[in-house]
Amino acid sequence: MYIPVCWFPDNTAGIVTRRSGFQRRLQEVYVLPVVVEDSGYPAQSSTSTFTIRVCSCGAGGSLLACSAEAVFLPAGLSTGALMAVLLCVALLIGRPNLFIYVIKM
Repeated sequence: MYIPVCWFPDNTAGIVTRRSGFQRRLQEVYVLPVVVEDSGYPAQSSTSTFTIRVCSCGAGGSLLACSAEAVFLPAGLSTGALMAVLLCVALLIGRPNLFIYVIKM
């Protein structure tokens, strides 16, 4: 699906979607892949994924019902980042003098 982007003079962009809306009764979590590609040769692109959680809101826009998981879902670590953190912890546990040396610097 191609979504047109409108560029503005202040280097911001607006996204125009053709979706009528998100329905919580059908699905609570939607995954929206976003691909950004330039027009150069060779073309370069980058892909990101947005996770959209649909919550119940009141008439004034106040949040009525949404699981606590939605707040912490985007803050999760990727597998690679988790492995890097665990490796650093393992190195620091195996070499306690290294940790003291790093603090003194």
